[in-house]
Amino acid sequence: MEFRELKTFQVVANLLSFNKAAHVLNYAQSTVSSQIQSLENSLGETLFIRSGNKIRLTQPGVKLLKYTQRLINLENEVLCNFKYLNETTGNLIIKTPHSVAAYYLPPVIKEFQLKFPNIGFDFDGCVGYNVNDIFNAGLIDIAFLFCDNFSDNFLYVEELTKVELAFVSNPQDDSFSGAINSVNDFHDKTLLLSKSDCSYRMIFEKMLIEAHVKLKKTLEITSPEAVKKMLLSGCNGIALLPKIAVEHELSDGSLKSIKWKGPALNAKLYMIWKKGKYQTGATKAFVHAVRVYFGKKD
Repeated sequence: MEFRELKTFQVVANLLSFNKAAHVLNYAQSTVSSQIQSLENSLGETLFIRSGNKIRLTQPGVKLLKYTQRLINLENEVLCNFKYLNETTGNLIIKTPHSVAAYYLPPVIKEFQLKFPNIGFDFDGCVGYNVNDIFNAGLIDIAFLFCDNFSDNFLYVEELTKVELAFVSNPQDDSFSGAINSVNDFHDKTLLLSKSDCSYRMIFEKMLIEAHVKLKKTLEITSPEAVKKMLLSGCNGIALLPKIAVEHELSDGSLKSIKWKGPALNAKLYMIWKKGKYQTGATKAFVHAVRVYFGKKD
């Protein structure tokens, strides 16, 4: 029995999917299957019941998962207290929408680096609503999420601030002569969407689907910054973006704000981390730094 097999088992057991586990671990699915088979052979127990494309844990699998999670937590604690020399080196792995990394986190990182100059960061893109899978895979420390409401019994979820969203276009675009009264006004219009800030985008897309609105076309673009550049270059279409991302352009007139009279579209920004996972000193310090920036109490 090898420790890497236990780590693979933990990811499969939490996601209940060999395919998802292979994706988050960056393994071939055959490698995941082979490691689980090796683990089952070592223990002399069947860990998963397979039924078509679905799997579930057996009783021995449930028991092993509890031991595995304790062992991985202990490994993290040992590494932090020895290898990382009191947790002053290493990387924090953070999953975050592009707008959070670009407009909210820079001052937090600046202050954090003064106290922890040897801590690195690994920022990854859009969170969406698969945040449970991401944490269950055990591969990140902290996530940030734009959402209307979010809670989870297995995660610490902290609301940081309300995020005002704005509909914007280039000033020459006359798609809307006045305000947008409802999602129905988007019928046969062009919409620019950011792939990397998918969570607040999903709030609006849900409204379009429920109203059976058919757009003329959509332009799916890598990030809010790229969406903004498209509009600044003169591309036509309406974009929904966090107001913090376009405040400068709206103030100097290079972008135009279109008033929205429909239901409130303000999202909330959440910080999320895993319950029951050993938290390094660096992780705790970063959570504290974020709280200070947003005026929250520890």
